Amino acid sequence: MRNVLYSLWVVVLLLSGCSYVSQGVIVDSDRYAEVAPEDFFGDTTQCIVYLDQNWDSYDSLWFYNTTQGSDLLPYNVFLNLEQPDSEKPFRSSENMRRFRFLTQRPGFDNPDGLPVGFVKDRYQGIDYVGFTCAACHTTQVNYKGTGIRIDGGGSLADMEGLLLGLGAAIQSTLDREAKFDRLAKAVLEGEYPVKKESFRNELSALYQKQKTYNDSNTPKNGDQVVHYGYGRLDAFGRIYNQILSRLTPGQPNTNPANAPVSYPFLWDVSQHDYVQWNGIANNHAEGIAGFLGPLGRNVGEVLGVFATFDLKRKKGDVGYRSSADIRNLRRLERQVARLESPQWPEKILPHINRDLAVEGQRVFLEYKCHLCHGDPKDFDRSDPKRRVIAQFFSPGLLGTDPKMADNGIDLGGKSGLFEGERFPGSRKAFGETTSAFEALSKALAFVIIEPDHDKIFLRRWAERLYDLVASAVSNPIKKPVKERHVNFKTIEIEDKGLSASDQSEMLRVYKGRTLNGIWATAPYLHNGSVPDLYELFLPRCTDAEVASGKECRSRTFTVGHREFNPERVGFVAKPATETPSLFVFDTSLPGNSNAGHEYSSGVTPILILDENGNPKCDANDVCENEFLPPMDREKRVALIEYLKTL
Repeated sequence: MRNVLYSLWVVVLLLSGCSYVSQGVIVDSDRYAEVAPEDFFGDTTQCIVYLDQNWDSYDSLWFYNTTQGSDLLPYNVFLNLEQPDSEKPFRSSENMRRFRFLTQRPGFDNPDGLPVGFVKDRYQGIDYVGFTCAACHTTQVNYKGTGIRIDGGGSLADMEGLLLGLGAAIQSTLDREAKFDRLAKAVLEGEYPVKKESFRNELSALYQKQKTYNDSNTPKNGDQVVHYGYGRLDAFGRIYNQILSRLTPGQPNTNPANAPVSYPFLWDVSQHDYVQWNGIANNHAEGIAGFLGPLGRNVGEVLGVFATFDLKRKKGDVGYRSSADIRNLRRLERQVARLESPQWPEKILPHINRDLAVEGQRVFLEYKCHLCHGDPKDFDRSDPKRRVIAQFFSPGLLGTDPKMADNGIDLGGKSGLFEGERFPGSRKAFGETTSAFEALSKALAFVIIEPDHDKIFLRRWAERLYDLVASAVSNPIKKPVKERHVNFKTIEIEDKGLSASDQSEMLRVYKGRTLNGIWATAPYLHNGSVPDLYELFLPRCTDAEVASGKECRSRTFTVGHREFNPERVGFVAKPATETPSLFVFDTSLPGNSNAGHEYSSGVTPILILDENGNPKCDANDVCENEFLPPMDREKRVALIEYLKTL
């Protein structure tokens, strides 16, 4: 009788539109979130709540627990690996919270209670632990004991620290016989001790692979190591290195991944014409067979987070084999298209002063914020068919740190396996060296077209055809992206007459992000160098200005704690002396500059536009600009109050 009722309930859920019954028929309202009474950062939570973002419990859990083909470590090794200096599990909630991942209680589709964004993936008969999109795109802010989980928000995760920690844990296991013996017994079970030495060799190879990865991605600027800390990752640099290193097996062919940026939020992603901070790829796939657009973006991401793949085509294959789960990546993109930005929760956080917010809207328009970030009347979070046109700006015009924009188009290496082969859709061939972006483009094209060899022939091709059609039909961006808006100029991206300098101007840029949900996305600027909205409207100061007592952006601040400051809109400032384990963000280090976007301080000039919205420039392309008057404190406070409403 119980089985009959269960089956009937599943049918009802399916008929009502719920397609995520893999998470269990009934799930907890808190989506199995684990509270932390107190951790070593001093953060506390007594309960976890979710906001209305157009996802229910099933949607969130499906997003957390759906694999994309990431194969970080063998699953049983991860489950049983100990911390370097203790017998405590590396995956313990306490340790995962130290790296600022969000911990979960066991659930129907997460029986081992992995943190948000960690999942079991099976590829070629082997179980791995890997990352889902949620690892980097789910966040939480705390306020007076309440943890507010935000789906699609930029994580505070210290991914670099986690990967270095895993390397240290494996090394200590190999170095200490008792520690190794405990792991071998847990992993091998009935095959221990017969396969103990074979397992030692496997673990040694795993350590060497992890060490090579960590060493090749060390975030250096010259001889100086600049760690990312919490809430940042050089995803582009690491993706590029995954491609370049496989082009020359056994030979060094990587670059320092030294341009970390804040994890971007995911709401509005499907509506954008360009997505990444530098918008290096457009967000529209030409036809159902197109490999650009969302699928290319998402496959590139999973190749960067430990997909298994080979860039040498096997006999009879049309592309390159990989563990990337193309079907799930398409499904995840369609899921994200429904995600809405979080609204300021007045039942938890202090009420918005609506009169002050009205004044703040006047300030918003007075300081021309809408020209770069979009008109507030267009921020309709509930319209999945709206189209968000990105406005891009040169780092020099913004006055901000150029490292990520430069690396996106300057990095390259040896062509290796690609040398002599043609670019996708072109007669041009790879030479001895290549730009990293061009190598990535070819890798993506041929990974995408190769079917999943873990599935039988008919099923893999049937799924491929279905998802190609479904993605084309459901793509909110119906028209091809054929232009790019840079420094208030419209550039036709298919213009064959663009010079090398025009190409550089078009790509060496940063995007003005949309502002709905901005309250939940601290720290600010592309590289996370400004801790809260209040400081964003202050200038970066000289030594003399700081000494004079002028109100300025912080030169250093701590990152890692979750306690929210509703007045300044960011995280509560905690001194490093009180919580030494927090990461100290130093804006004087390479790639960490907090300069730029100082319009409200009268430091960064804005371009003067004509009646058609074009910059006023002379024949030599020298454009007119102006400085806005510095905001006083009253205007800053009003503007922040208005931004809370978006």
